[in-house]
Amino acid sequence: MVKISAKGKDGRMVVVLGLSYRNLDKLRADGLNGFIKVQGHELGIDCDVLITSAETEAAIAEAFKDMIGPQTDVRISDKLKS
Repeated sequence: MVKISAKGKDGRMVVVLGLSYRNLDKLRADGLNGFIKVQGHELGIDCDVLITSAETEAAIAEAFKDMIGPQTDVRISDKLKS
């Protein structure tokens, strides 16, 4: 995996997480039993990032339901709402 944090041409912070095909294969094989954790301090950001995979978005939401509470910001793509 390649981890990059930089300022884009527009001056905004950009974080790039480049996954190799091997990383992607592992995510598909491990499903929700595995994940890739990126520690935010490595990129100069205030949060850690988890990358995971499942067959459907609903399966991911179900797996993380215990983390979702009143102060959780959940955003769902408009494409998935229709």
